[in-house]
Amino acid sequence: MGASAFGILAQRPEKVQTFMTGQRLALPILIDADRAITKLYGVYHPFGLDALNTARPSTFLIDRDGTVRFMYVGEGQADRPDPETIVAELRKLN
Repeated sequence: MGASAFGILAQRPEKVQTFMTGQRLALPILIDADRAITKLYGVYHPFGLDALNTARPSTFLIDRDGTVRFMYVGEGQADRPDPETIVAELRKLN
């Protein structure tokens, strides 16, 4: 199963740098400062109880042809799919 993982943060570079200080993430982080990617994927979040002008936490699995095969969009900043769900969905792509 060949897969690549990365994070996209819909923040200005200086905010990302502050966030990343002390973090121990095992994946590359891309910066979406103008929110173009988050808007393209429909997860832009202009107003909410837990965030402003950012993205809903989301997980996408995209196949080699660029087709979205799995999508999870969280209701709040702490809402994410469990790892077992992601692994099961990755296996479906194999």
